[in-house]
Amino acid sequence: MNTSPLTRREFITKTATLAGAAWMTSCVSVPAGKRKATDLVALGKTGIKTTRLGLGTGSNGGRVQFELGQEAFNKLIRYGYDRGIRYFDCAQNYKTFPWIGDAIKDLPREKIFLLSKIGGSPDNPSEVIDKLLQNYKTDYIDCLLVHCSVTGTWTDERRRLMDAIDAAQQKGKVRVNGVSCHALPALRVAAASNWVQVNLVRVNPQAVH
Repeated sequence: MNTSPLTRREFITKTATLAGAAWMTSCVSVPAGKRKATDLVALGKTGIKTTRLGLGTGSNGGRVQFELGQEAFNKLIRYGYDRGIRYFDCAQNYKTFPWIGDAIKDLPREKIFLLSKIGGSPDNPSEVIDKLLQNYKTDYIDCLLVHCSVTGTWTDERRRLMDAIDAAQQKGKVRVNGVSCHALPALRVAAASNWVQVNLVRVNPQAVH
């Protein structure tokens, strides 16, 4: 396994799926002057600020980052943080999921914007959220999304997940909620929804173009 320090080109290449490409339901405020990837910007109306650029951990389901090996993956996370990135995008179904807790454990938690996702139809979504917290070794997740919504009826189909996220927010386990949209019908519903605080939009999700 190659654990040598990553060059800037390698860093960009290995993190091609960047959470910074996310589109937010509300306008993002930006500082005056030249925009930088590491500027702290307001996340819609949530009151949260994070960097414009994020580091994704799920390229090809996380295979790209997973093949680095855990030690190199940890170095990748630290490399991004040391260069100003504060936004880390995760999900339970990414191959890198078991590594996130150790990767961020030495970083100041209050300076990290940790985004995760919950999908499928679990019997007890609240337990799933607790397992996310245990895996990430943290008391809270900054943003928790309903994962991979594609239909125009996802707010009905995923109501149990939404209710569980609401309950976690009330307990301080989640700061803001949202959805990741993988198709236009879901996106249209999310844009009109009063529930959605953050909308993470996949561009060309099926790699058709």
